[in-house]
Amino acid sequence: MNGTEQVRLSLPESLRRKLKDFRTRVWSVKSLEAIAIVVLGIFVAYLAVYVLDRMFDTPGQIRGLLLAGAALVCCTLPWMLYRWVWRKRRLDQLAILLRHKHPSVGDQLLGIIELVDNEEEQARSRELCEAAVKQVAAEAETRDLTNAVPHPRHKLFAGLAGAGVVASLVLLVYSPAATGNAWARYLMPWRDTPRYTFTMIEGQEDHQVVPHGELFPFEVRLDENTRWRPETAQIQIAGGEPIVAALEDGSYRFDCPPQLADTTAKLSVGDYAQRFAIEPKLRPELTEIVAEIELPSYLEREENLTKDVRGGTGTFVIGSRAKLTAEASRELESATIDGVASGTRGSKFTSDWIPIDENKTLSIRWTDSLKLDGPKPFELTLNSREDDAPAIVCEGMQRQRVVLDSETLQFNVRGVDDFGIKRIGMEWMGFDTTMTSQPAKGERLLGAGSPTKAELTVAGTFCAKTLEISPQPVHLRMFAEDYLPDRERVYSPIYTLYILSPEDHAIWITDQLSKWHRHSLDVRDKELQLYEKNKQLRDMETAKLDDPKTRREIERQAAGERTNGRRLNRLTSIGEDLVKQASRNSEFGVGHLEKWAEMLQTLKDISANRMPSVADLLKDAAKSEQLAQAGPSKPNNQESGPQAGQNRMPPGKPGASEGDDKKKPAVPTIVDSESSQQPPDLTEEPSEPAPSKPGSPRLTLPVTTLAGKAKDGGACPAGEKMDEAVTEQRDLLNEFEKITEELNKVLANLEGSTLVKRLKAVSRTEYKIAGRIGDSVDNAFGLAKISNNDVKTLFTSLGTEQNETTQKVSYIMDDMQAFYERRRMAKFKSILEDMENQDVLGALRDISDEIETESGVTIAQCEFWSDTLDRWAEDLVDPAGGGT
Repeated sequence: MNGTEQVRLSLPESLRRKLKDFRTRVWSVKSLEAIAIVVLGIFVAYLAVYVLDRMFDTPGQIRGLLLAGAALVCCTLPWMLYRWVWRKRRLDQLAILLRHKHPSVGDQLLGIIELVDNEEEQARSRELCEAAVKQVAAEAETRDLTNAVPHPRHKLFAGLAGAGVVASLVLLVYSPAATGNAWARYLMPWRDTPRYTFTMIEGQEDHQVVPHGELFPFEVRLDENTRWRPETAQIQIAGGEPIVAALEDGSYRFDCPPQLADTTAKLSVGDYAQRFAIEPKLRPELTEIVAEIELPSYLEREENLTKDVRGGTGTFVIGSRAKLTAEASRELESATIDGVASGTRGSKFTSDWIPIDENKTLSIRWTDSLKLDGPKPFELTLNSREDDAPAIVCEGMQRQRVVLDSETLQFNVRGVDDFGIKRIGMEWMGFDTTMTSQPAKGERLLGAGSPTKAELTVAGTFCAKTLEISPQPVHLRMFAEDYLPDRERVYSPIYTLYILSPEDHAIWITDQLSKWHRHSLDVRDKELQLYEKNKQLRDMETAKLDDPKTRREIERQAAGERTNGRRLNRLTSIGEDLVKQASRNSEFGVGHLEKWAEMLQTLKDISANRMPSVADLLKDAAKSEQLAQAGPSKPNNQESGPQAGQNRMPPGKPGASEGDDKKKPAVPTIVDSESSQQPPDLTEEPSEPAPSKPGSPRLTLPVTTLAGKAKDGGACPAGEKMDEAVTEQRDLLNEFEKITEELNKVLANLEGSTLVKRLKAVSRTEYKIAGRIGDSVDNAFGLAKISNNDVKTLFTSLGTEQNETTQKVSYIMDDMQAFYERRRMAKFKSILEDMENQDVLGALRDISDEIETESGVTIAQCEFWSDTLDRWAEDLVDPAGGGT
């Protein structure tokens, strides 16, 4: 080493620089390749997502795979950096790399690099080492090492990556929304990012509810921002044939077939495609619709009414208001009434207050939460009506009635109104100005109602004395009022009441009893006619009695008997009512009324039992057999039963009583069987009795039978029945005649007392006429002609009343004459002669003619005749008394 340290052998600086240039070239090319591959992988995966999204909604799994592939491609960048940068940083690594392109140069460079680094080789021959280095360096200087990069594809990868970037940029410029949507779906596949389509649909849902079993329209509307508007669209339901619809006004309308079960459908519009579920549902129905009614204020109702109007019609009083509340079978989304939205709450909706002033029809529509409308709009008719007037009924009153002034009439009044009866009462008004100068007029409240009482029944009473109504005829009527302002009262029919004083009432009752008595005599006369006819029929020969014409005549007699019995029954009912009315009047003697009531009971028994019994016998006679059977006759409708009477026939003779085990009727027959000295004909067998019609047993008249054969071919059953009928009819006529005699006596006593009351009544009338003339004499005394119309009208009516009084006196005199002829009482004769001598009728007629001209004189004359008539009545008291 020559005592000094030798300098270490190294590569020439030019060679070292050339290798470093080669290393830089390798690093840049391979780095560019790695970056281009990464960019290419990212954009290729993105473009794949973009393209797939144009065809269908790319599932998240595919987008995830594409993103994972891009991530793997991105991993090539660190791998290539490691391979081509990290592992190609030393000179010997570069020499090895050069061997791929320049094998000889690469081997030489590798050799000198190892020689420079090997000190042992340099120690043996430094000069040789330096020479080798220089030789290789000179050789390398002649070589272009920049093209020695193995398999350079950086341009290809850079171009492909650039194309991907340019394509993405173009898409970004052309459709930034679609580009951004694809990047979002590509970079975040785990998110459910909606796919962007150039064809955009408004509000299409994944679940569609349709009407069950109905053709349903399905409309798809394009969004305003859509970039593609295809001419047609199609829908495919349950894998069936596609339904195509053309674009019209920005929407596609499909007419889809009815669906009965859940299914799926696919919609395709341009690049838009969607699958959705179809669920058929029944349309929502209205299950309830109720009207809350606020009545007008005048009805004074505090609470509102409710009314079910599901029938489609509701009638309400004018002035009220109605609020409708309806409930559907499903929760509602919206509802309208005549196009006005109503607030919904769950399955119910309520309208605003609707005034009721005229008839109107409302159209109600509703849509449920499933977007289904009702089957059809519900038409509700609201009818308006006036507040009806109340109705009134009176029960227990006769349309015309004669009553005592002290008698109390009881009745019930029922009023009915649609909303409420306010009150019920009665009004009375006299209508006969001849009996009183001031006819009665008044009213009385019977009962008060309330706004909530649609029906009110009250008990009413009417008593003339209690109401201070003088005896006179009045019109009585009931009235009812409701709550409608200014409405007139509603009245019942008019009931005419003839209010009489006890004296006048006694006169009227007596007159009615006389009429009743005449009708009873008509019934008696009719019964006598029937009796005479029945006797003629009974006296006919057997053959004639069995003739069909005679039988029909007997049937007519039976019908006539029943008819006359019904007449008598009605007459006794009328008589009982007259007795009841008379019993309320103290003017009648109790003894007279008791006798009359007893006779009425007897007549009632005759009409209810005895006359029908005669009719039954006549009917049996008309329907009895024509020939008598052997053996003793038996009453019709009865079997052989217990018998009362003497049986003088020896044992074994026909007709003798024989014991048997049959059950005997409860009613016995009265039969006397006489003996006979003639031998019986034992060869003749007794015939069976003819079957009789069923009926109740009846006690009949006694019968006498003879042993042996019947004469003239046997007894006639019709004749026997006729005998019974005539006998019973004769008995009832005898009793009827006794009653008639008693009635004549009672009626005569009543007529006598009535004559007294009639004279008293005429006396009072004359006194009243005198008083009414005296009240107006100041305006008529001494005047030849009366100028006051009121006074003139009064005097004219008094003249008419005076003529009526004269007529009554004439009737009284006629009745007194007839009474005297029947009773021959001297007192009646003397009073009647006194009345004729004083010419009472002429004097009373003169008064009626002189009222207007001689008003002062007529007052005195009226008072005179009032006293005279009263005196005559007093003179008749003794002979007219009785019955007490």
